[in-house]
Amino acid sequence: MWSRRLDLISVVVLLAVLATTALSGLLADYLGVPRSLYHRLSAYSLVLMALLHVWLRRRQLWRRIGAEVGRHQGPVSRPERVPNTPREQPHPATPSRRMLLISGVGAAAAFVLGRWWQPGKVPSELVGTDPGLSYHQRSKPDLWGIVQRPFQWGELPPLYKYYPSARRIRLPGESGYRGIPVEEAIRRRRSIRDYSGDPMTMEQLSLLLHSASGITEPAYPLRASPSAGALYPVETYPVVNSVTGLATGVYHYRPGDHSLELIREGDFRSDLLKYTGGQDMVLQASVVLVLTAVFQRTRWKYQERAYRYVLLDAGHLGENLYLAATSLGLGPCGIGAFFDDEMNRLVGVDGDEEAAVYLVSIGRLG
Repeated sequence: MWSRRLDLISVVVLLAVLATTALSGLLADYLGVPRSLYHRLSAYSLVLMALLHVWLRRRQLWRRIGAEVGRHQGPVSRPERVPNTPREQPHPATPSRRMLLISGVGAAAAFVLGRWWQPGKVPSELVGTDPGLSYHQRSKPDLWGIVQRPFQWGELPPLYKYYPSARRIRLPGESGYRGIPVEEAIRRRRSIRDYSGDPMTMEQLSLLLHSASGITEPAYPLRASPSAGALYPVETYPVVNSVTGLATGVYHYRPGDHSLELIREGDFRSDLLKYTGGQDMVLQASVVLVLTAVFQRTRWKYQERAYRYVLLDAGHLGENLYLAATSLGLGPCGIGAFFDDEMNRLVGVDGDEEAAVYLVSIGRLG
């Protein structure tokens, strides 16, 4: 009796895990993430429950296999039934070959459709439904647009952001480290998602931040990565998981004096995991750099094309991080799939005037 109850429970759990696996897979596909801890754990659980279900049904399966083998080998003499013996209970029905064939064909068809079939809409039909494509069309410059609009949209905000009440940590200055040639860094550059979990040093974090958005020409000042109009709308918030000599927490990078401001102290790895759809490299990364954009810094000058330039600026900064991390022997990985509102709350920005646009995880290699 207990085995039947356990079998029933396993079937219910198996169906629930199957639904969870499907939903987590849809989430990973929607976010475009190459791997998701949620989906992987659901898949492992699904395999485990399927094996448990097979083990609980092992007797019925063996009987069915034996019956099929005996049927193909010819008639087998059956022992006469002894009178007045209780009739055997019928075994639970097992899937027929027809049902298995239909299920297999359906699964194969679903895989083929999901992998290779694409909707037939052409780009011109997507203008009204794709916000990005609609924006791209509406932000094209023309002579009439230049004449009818004012040259500036609002005022230029400060080029530097500070948190006056935050505790400030000075980063190490020039260390004299000279890495590999840039050609070699470009050749080796890869998105790496497997880290050892060991801490990086303060010197490494300092070099990463300086290579991304540090000041390299104080007279103007100009920074390490290019920016449209030298307006530098991108702010950097390191979420520190494991850096020697630095408490875990959310920080803000001040390029003006090459220092960090502590925004929130604490371990936020579980939040990073949730807000990136289960991308588990954020758990072992030494630091996850959240790049936000102060849109008005670029908007006041470039108007409706500002959003294009802001994303380009974030991309420039991200590539600098990739090359600097590669030169330091660290593993970088850009993250474009994340839940915007939750990530904005994590670093303490409003999501309107300033919002997260890109993440880069960096960790020590195993």
